[in-house]
Amino acid sequence: MYEQAVRAAQGYRPGQEAVWGVWPTATFPGMITADSQVLYVDPNHPLAVDDGNTGQDPTSPFLTIQAALAWTRDNRGDVVLVGANAGWQYYSAADQLAQPAIVETVEVTTHGVSIVGVGPSPLGTSWHAVASGDFCLTVYAMDVHVEGFAFVGVNSGLAVNNGIYAEWDGTTILGDNLVVNRCFFDQNIDIAIQMDDVYNAEICNCRFQECEVVGIYCDPASAPCSYCSIHDNHFQDVGIAGGAAIGAISFNECHRNEIFRNRIYNVNAQSVALATDEGIDTANGGRNLVCDNVFSCALPAGANGDWDDLNSGAAASDAWIGNQCLNGVAVTTPT
Repeated sequence: MYEQAVRAAQGYRPGQEAVWGVWPTATFPGMITADSQVLYVDPNHPLAVDDGNTGQDPTSPFLTIQAALAWTRDNRGDVVLVGANAGWQYYSAADQLAQPAIVETVEVTTHGVSIVGVGPSPLGTSWHAVASGDFCLTVYAMDVHVEGFAFVGVNSGLAVNNGIYAEWDGTTILGDNLVVNRCFFDQNIDIAIQMDDVYNAEICNCRFQECEVVGIYCDPASAPCSYCSIHDNHFQDVGIAGGAAIGAISFNECHRNEIFRNRIYNVNAQSVALATDEGIDTANGGRNLVCDNVFSCALPAGANGDWDDLNSGAAASDAWIGNQCLNGVAVTTPT
């Protein structure tokens, strides 16, 4: 995330509440206005505290993301910048000055806030939850933007570690319009991103590396997600372990979503083993557009690991167009 650090250094004025300019749309789509706050979080900084700092200067940051969010305001373009750390599992504790990862279970209730990990790693700023079974980040507000984090579990010692959860219930929980960009989810994450009854979400440019249960998920028992855009993500052997495993993208019973330009490698499909709906599943929904994705499976052949085994669509109304398999382009909606 070196480019993020450069943009942050150029665009933010430490010690001041105001910010100037617009962050380039390739990384950050929102407008930074003169009234926006930039709040800094860095648990590795020697002066970081939650009580006593205002977090508006990187030399006196907050200790936690949750403390910074308490200072944010609805729909004002406030940004929480989270410092880099050496929490990735292959770092040596003896060699790193900024070893501790973000260890928080955070709930977002501020509409229109952005939470951005800033650092040189292409994986992002390492983050894991506090208690087993928790999601690192729960989104109950609209228009929330999340970028630049590596959701990992290995350093936490937790049995189950989950990434991001968003929900809408129409009363106090309003998780629509979520953006998740340039995040990483590793093999110690069970559920990477779960959205229930969320509209207009965008999940893009993320990497899902061997997540144990599922990459992107809507619980069929909840209300469906609609009008979401899932694109330009990489899924490597997600949800293939059997048992509770689900797969890469499970939008069963969801409607009117776009899923495009994703790369899905599934070792079961590639080796002609059983891979039941471990790729993309939009069955029992409808009017979904699934196009220009790449899969490690063969065209329909009535066999394990083929197009129809790896994926499942809503045959009556889904449009699965121009998806690339190992031996050609699929021209049917998978069954």
